[in-house]
Amino acid sequence: MKIILAGEGAIGRKHIAALQRIDDVEVVAIVGGLADDTEAFADEFGIERWTTDLAEALALDADAAILATPTQMHAAQAIQTMRAGKHVLVEIPMADNLADSSELVRTQQETGGKPRTWTDHLLWHHSCHTVDLFGYQTGELITSGWAQQGPTHPELGIAMDMTIGMSVPSGALCTLSLSFNNNGPLGTFFRYICDNGTYIARYDDLVDGYDNPVDLSGVAISSDGIELQDREFISAITEGREPNASVAQCLGAMETIDMLEKTIAEH
Repeated sequence: MKIILAGEGAIGRKHIAALQRIDDVEVVAIVGGLADDTEAFADEFGIERWTTDLAEALALDADAAILATPTQMHAAQAIQTMRAGKHVLVEIPMADNLADSSELVRTQQETGGKPRTWTDHLLWHHSCHTVDLFGYQTGELITSGWAQQGPTHPELGIAMDMTIGMSVPSGALCTLSLSFNNNGPLGTFFRYICDNGTYIARYDDLVDGYDNPVDLSGVAISSDGIELQDREFISAITEGREPNASVAQCLGAMETIDMLEKTIAEH
């Protein structure tokens, strides 16, 4: 399978490392935002073709594209890719507003495709991971939620701190704290408290409440989430089915974030 990778940053780097571990996959072109960085990225990973023009790459003989570009470009680039007749995996979030998210889903249905810095928005980008995961894990619609944000940065024009609370009809709760001001090794982690115990996820590692590692060797072929995401995307294309986490499945998360944004405006 021939794949175009758009994005020469940290997430693009994770995707190309994952793709190189998957059999029968070839990255045929890199698309970037800055010419020098894109050329250096392509040279580092031995990719012959590179460009800063997505349309140029889409004109190549390729089956699919993976978009690891800035959030504000996701919807337009995903629609462009589908209209070029390619399958597309779009990194989370699919867009930075509900209207563009809905248009992306409409385009997916119309075309038959199966897509998925500091200036990143805490609500529309960073919270999207957890909002989507909470709905996916509970298997329910998020029916109640609120959000509040701290002061807006005077130069960047975005909130640097945010707190979010959500619930589903069964009573399960999710509390999320986000901050660009954090220092130290805290990073991204999730704590799951349930009737089967307490689990803590740190990136690709899982431990129990006492920090004892949980054996995941029988769960999946890899513990690298990006690799598993890419494998599912490629398998869905090969098998002619809807992938897990298609844009249609993820639209509910975007509707929830739109609801949360409205609660911020109310305060």
